[in-house]
Amino acid sequence: MSQASDEATNEATNGGINEAVNKVGGQVGSRASDVLPGGPREVVDPFAVLSLDPANVGVPMPLEALRDPASRAVWPDSDMVGHLFNKDDAARLRAETTHDLDAFLAAMDAAGIGRVGVPLASTTPDEIFDRLADLGGRVFVSLRVNPHDGLRGLRRAADLCRRYPFIPPNSKEYYPVYAKAAELERAVFVNIGFPGPRVPAHYQDPIHLDEVCWFFPELTVVMRHGGLPWAATCVQMLLRWPNLYYATTAMAPKHYPREIVELANTRGADKIIFAGYWPLLSYERVFGELAALPLRDHVWDPLLAGNASRAFGLDPVPAPVAAQA
Repeated sequence: MSQASDEATNEATNGGINEAVNKVGGQVGSRASDVLPGGPREVVDPFAVLSLDPANVGVPMPLEALRDPASRAVWPDSDMVGHLFNKDDAARLRAETTHDLDAFLAAMDAAGIGRVGVPLASTTPDEIFDRLADLGGRVFVSLRVNPHDGLRGLRRAADLCRRYPFIPPNSKEYYPVYAKAAELERAVFVNIGFPGPRVPAHYQDPIHLDEVCWFFPELTVVMRHGGLPWAATCVQMLLRWPNLYYATTAMAPKHYPREIVELANTRGADKIIFAGYWPLLSYERVFGELAALPLRDHVWDPLLAGNASRAFGLDPVPAPVAAQA
């Protein structure tokens, strides 16, 4: 291909990215610094979707786990949990952006997200991990490990963590995975609360983590996806176990449980981790609703970046840069 053709292709590609960013991440008021109190701050979002591997797109749940026709009809698309979210007009454009790394990073930049975590399956090709590793910590990964893969899955997780040390393995509740994560000094994400897919909920009661935290005091555990209707149990667990955290994934800020907001304002400012749940939720909506929450001044920095940095072993968060006149 000629140089002129290359330049034309790059211009067209960048133009498409810019158009998408303008529509999905660059609206007025969509940056954290535009709407949150206290001026510019670093924001770490530990959960956003990046779909670079066509073989691992969709909700990580086998079709056999679903029984109702509506869920089975859309499996494995994320619309399986669409009944939980009101979709805005730009949701489709945000979803398309997840398939292009440059567009994804541009959308994060437009929203003021300093570092972002993305879930990837352990079967994701090494080439994708290589691309993310080259970004110098801009993107970190939560690794989905299927406990039914046994030792083969654990070996794969251990191999990835040795070669890409920014990756915290992600699993549910099986002790071999927890043991390996503790050995590698990596945090684990655990889904809690009623699941979006219509499957039995009692497996995600946060009380199950009480024994896990007792058995693995060296393990860092991050609860995610709300914990409802067991928010009070989550609070008691957070106060009880030093290495247990709560991430606000899968919820718009106006739906954060009252108990969690109260904990952040009182004894738990070091326990709550902000997560935006992009692209299902726009940053414009998330930051606007977040700014409206009755959070005290001392909560913002640990909520937006400090707690995530500590839980996931990220580089220290730099001091906020004062706005220049």
